[in-house]
Amino acid sequence: MGRTVTMRVFSIQHDRHGLTEVERISADVDGVAARMCSLPDVTGAVVLSTCNRVEVLLDTTGHAANTDLRAALDAQFAEPPAWDLYLGEAALGHLFRVASGLDSMVVGEREIAGQLKRALADAQAAGHTSLPLTIAVDEALRTSRRIANETALEGAGRSVVGVGLSLMGVEDWTRATATIVGTGSYAGAVVAALRHKGVAHIRVHSASGRGSTFADSHDLEHVATLDDALAGTDIVVTCRGLGSPVITPAHVAGPMRLLDLSLQRDVDPAVARVPGTVVVDLASIQASIQPCYAEDTRRAEALVQAGVADVMTRLRSRIVDPAVVGLRDTVMGMVADEVARLPQRQLSHDDAALALRRLATRLLHIPSSRARVAAEQGRTEEYLTAMAELYGIGAPETVDPDGLEDAHCPVTNLQVADLDTPDAQEAM
Repeated sequence: MGRTVTMRVFSIQHDRHGLTEVERISADVDGVAARMCSLPDVTGAVVLSTCNRVEVLLDTTGHAANTDLRAALDAQFAEPPAWDLYLGEAALGHLFRVASGLDSMVVGEREIAGQLKRALADAQAAGHTSLPLTIAVDEALRTSRRIANETALEGAGRSVVGVGLSLMGVEDWTRATATIVGTGSYAGAVVAALRHKGVAHIRVHSASGRGSTFADSHDLEHVATLDDALAGTDIVVTCRGLGSPVITPAHVAGPMRLLDLSLQRDVDPAVARVPGTVVVDLASIQASIQPCYAEDTRRAEALVQAGVADVMTRLRSRIVDPAVVGLRDTVMGMVADEVARLPQRQLSHDDAALALRRLATRLLHIPSSRARVAAEQGRTEEYLTAMAELYGIGAPETVDPDGLEDAHCPVTNLQVADLDTPDAQEAM
């Protein structure tokens, strides 16, 4: 992909690395974009950090070594993350899937698109992004909007918390007492969702010691011990994810509804067998959604593939921009030279013909000389192919002259018919 394969994404994801690792990396992600942009082979950086993932999007030169980039990233953290690395087209595909919510815990959620848009805006404000990176993110967001408009996934993509609570079968939320166990990534969203449903009595417990601060900042009741927190509660929502269950059957004395939002279970699976107990986990949430939206997911995947193909084409087209600009400048310089040589009197037909012949001779000099050299070196076929590409000479399909009259130059945006106008002369 030439210049376009230089996009790379270093990723930490909820489903592969766990929420605890995502939270750890998120805490130290400030300054990553500036650090990466200080490297000579990095031309742009956008950092997306959410409660589910950390994505470091880089636009690099073709000389950048993955090991050097990874080492620079790892220097930001006390313990190096186990980054997933996506390169070139795979990096674009990953970006598009993330932007569209296809890699989210609940497929189709739209919050991630807003987070990515803000991440790009932050990078632009700090001067950390590049044109190819901006194009890629903008196109990913455009595809995300198409998926929202052309599929029903947006309905599936409510928040993980909202979907989980809806599966708990609570008839009257206003009379329920809820306890949040843990202050991990989802805790704030849980508080907001419970209050939206009308839950007035919400308590929080955290073995990390952050429970009191969290309770104060969210106007909640803090409970110091887990046993006290679970006593008399109707609804329990866990957001710890520290690798081992914290709630076992011994903690459940009566009817209770539990929502486990951890990839690494906080609630022992045996709790679900306790009479009168309802347990909803991430697997339950996914299972409730996926069968209803299988066709929409397939449509979304097709839109992602089309979006990636479009942005690949767009980025490839930019590779030749410097060459086209250089060609224009060279030719316009020759034109200026010939104009300067014109006699300072009313020009005759012969004057114009002589100037055009001189210009044509200068334009043909280098290609003609290179043709002889190519023939002497046995590169005739290569040269003829280049001539066909550049000028249509010897090409199997001739260019429609009328089409040339109507076409716009990619650099000046002028048509042939525009060249006689004063504005066109200014553009040249």
